[in-house]
Amino acid sequence: MATHLSLLKTPRRFLFIASIGNPRPYRQTRHSAGHVLLDALIPLLPARFPLVSSIHQSFAGPIFYRTWYSSSYMNESGPKLVRQLKNWISTAQSEILGKVVKQGHVELSRAVENVDTEKAEWQRRGTDPQSLRYLDPTLVILHDELEAPLGKVRVKRGGPEKASLRGHRGLISIMESLRGKGLHPPRASPGETRPHGDLSVLRIGVGIGRPSTRNRGDVADYVLTEMNVTELAAVHAAAGSVLDILADELYREENEP
Repeated sequence: MATHLSLLKTPRRFLFIASIGNPRPYRQTRHSAGHVLLDALIPLLPARFPLVSSIHQSFAGPIFYRTWYSSSYMNESGPKLVRQLKNWISTAQSEILGKVVKQGHVELSRAVENVDTEKAEWQRRGTDPQSLRYLDPTLVILHDELEAPLGKVRVKRGGPEKASLRGHRGLISIMESLRGKGLHPPRASPGETRPHGDLSVLRIGVGIGRPSTRNRGDVADYVLTEMNVTELAAVHAAAGSVLDILADELYREENEP
């Protein structure tokens, strides 16, 4: 692949893109719309965010994002997700940023062969890889949004101190686990120097509509019902706008948690 490596620039942030829902046999239900959305996003990501390591023995795959499906039940999403997040932050700091990005070992994947590099997004919006000094991580949570119109994307930044979790048990579990580990809001011990920027949290909900009544039993039945073809198509169609949201986050300069 012929690329002008001297023209390559890199994003400013690193994204951990996690979907939450329920495992089988509830994998295709409305409550697992976050998983369905990630299913639709994964094939689109390489062409939009194609920067990979040129030293494959150090790190293989995309540099600036990682995708992850929660295997827990929705109400128990937090503990395992936060463990995976902490491991990723540690690896991204030492391996990806330290050994790949700062040393300029960045190239385009084959997903963008024949693309005009000078007009590409990573060139127009990026930064010189060797100018990055700290890891600025963002946790992106893909989840279902009850009450929102089918397929409508709603974006909120931060935890409950910024925008209500609206009783979403998966989000509540995650925010409790993040707080318990001192990740969000950030908590540092006296004299501790963080090797990376504070964690940002981006909540991306995709609408699943609403039941006809607000009775607890009716709501539970509604969210645990499998999506039909129309509903699945609406969630998949939302991936395009979510891709734009992720790009804006990847190149965001402000370090607002």
